[in-house]
Amino acid sequence: MKKLLKIIYRNLIYLFYGKGISFISKVELKTKKRFEKGTLRFYGQKFRYTDAASFVSTYEEIFIKRIYQFNSKSNQPYIIDCGANIGLSVLAFKQQYPNATILAFEPDTKISSMLIENIKSLQLTNVEVVPKAVWTHEGEIHFHEQGGLSGSIIEDKNTAISTISLPSIRLKDYLNRKIDFLKIDIEGAEYEVLKDCKDALFQVDFLFIEYHSMLTSEQHLDEILSIIKNAGFRYHIQEAATSPQPFIYLHSVHGMDLQLNIYCYRS
Repeated sequence: MKKLLKIIYRNLIYLFYGKGISFISKVELKTKKRFEKGTLRFYGQKFRYTDAASFVSTYEEIFIKRIYQFNSKSNQPYIIDCGANIGLSVLAFKQQYPNATILAFEPDTKISSMLIENIKSLQLTNVEVVPKAVWTHEGEIHFHEQGGLSGSIIEDKNTAISTISLPSIRLKDYLNRKIDFLKIDIEGAEYEVLKDCKDALFQVDFLFIEYHSMLTSEQHLDEILSIIKNAGFRYHIQEAATSPQPFIYLHSVHGMDLQLNIYCYRS
């Protein structure tokens, strides 16, 4: 019964907004092979994706759960999107605030080119795409191209994981003005970046962080929360991916045993 009610609810959401994707479309997308590129009609326009499963999960987070919605003091907010992927977050920001100015970072070369195509197809204006990795310095980093949502910086040069060299920027250099919304979803690099940016976070009104706990690395959630608190934020935490019985079995996805959405705001 609960599943039926959920299906009805999601289809009502689709009918209300009219231009998203239906339940049937989502079922069809979920049957496609992983990391197989494709195209669909999305909000009335041609939209490309790199991985159907990643598209569906991201769509549900952003357009059904609306995890990035915020109340800006300005109708022309300045938004920095770190980890813009194929552009679903950019579109959601522009739907809520059509006059927003958005700086979108996406390091994966194949995905960033698709991001640019989707922005043009959706006719989104005042969006600048920077095809570089968000990091603690400007230069080059080793990057693992996963093909979906989980491409990541690899600090260990001797890792067995295949990597390529990509250009990086120092995020702190971009926090030199008032920022209405800063989104950081950078697959495990958030701790190092936040630590480097801690003295500039006073520029940010709303901060969204997706925290990734990597199985092979030390956890830094306590330090991230300390940085947030010292920057004058209150925070709210929601689970993004967890293990139902972590004492028995740790469920891992792309080397991560825990993902949390951290919402940071000023009281």
